[in-house]
Amino acid sequence: MAEVSNGRANLHLHTIFSDGELPPDQVVRAHADAGFAVIALTDHDTLAGIDALGGLEGHGVRLVAGVELSIEDEPRRGLVDAHLLGYGFALNHRRLRHRLHQASEAREAQKRETVRRLAAAGFDVDWEAVRSRARGNVGKPHIVAAIEATRPGVKREELYAVMGPGGAASVARAKDLSLEEAVELISGAGGVSVLAHPGVYKHVPDLELLFRTCAVAGVLGLEVTYPQAPDDPYGPKSVALMDRFAKTAASYGWVATGGDDFHGPAVTPLIRLAAWTATPASSADELLARRS
Repeated sequence: MAEVSNGRANLHLHTIFSDGELPPDQVVRAHADAGFAVIALTDHDTLAGIDALGGLEGHGVRLVAGVELSIEDEPRRGLVDAHLLGYGFALNHRRLRHRLHQASEAREAQKRETVRRLAAAGFDVDWEAVRSRARGNVGKPHIVAAIEATRPGVKREELYAVMGPGGAASVARAKDLSLEEAVELISGAGGVSVLAHPGVYKHVPDLELLFRTCAVAGVLGLEVTYPQAPDDPYGPKSVALMDRFAKTAASYGWVATGGDDFHGPAVTPLIRLAAWTATPASSADELLARRS
């Protein structure tokens, strides 16, 4: 473990318990060894990665409770495939745990239907091949990997488009949280909510509407320091978007947070493990200070 902190944070990380490729201890250890001051595991709809670590303490790096929630689509309010990050909540909060269990079950049913529709559209994939790839919640990367195993030349962009908003295999989840319920769920557990990765919402025609909707709902942060241009995660395209969203955060009085959304070398090949330098550790303290 590094003896001196580099003063950096990474508040958006995935593990094998959602759609990441590495176990939580490996992700945490890599950041501790690199000298990070604070990190958060933010698996989709589950705290299983944190549970597998035995909690937040004793890992050589400050670990903040985190989770990533999928929000119900409401296009008229700018909500299309939006994600909300929750931080700093109580891990033993019963209502939060129960609602995450429901969300995980809904995710499973949704991904089953996604696989069925992909198969009907001519893609060689079945549920057993997908499920066997997931340790915890099934995600789109598991589906993509199963298809790539039988059709190596398939383009990932095509698959994600087919599964994305408006695609032939796009399936709404029956129990997605409304934005307001998600914010209240996190705050009720003692945490604070952040709108995730604004740069990737290409399917949202009016980002300002999305931002206003989130502000009214009580969101207190925006994921600014993030690889906003996935094809240029460390380069000028992402930097330009980070500058843009920093101004957005300031205009709403939001905390500017960030992380690199690391999933693993196959899922996010351009993102290097424990190499994110754009998010200062102070952003985590500023964010957690907003807890009521």
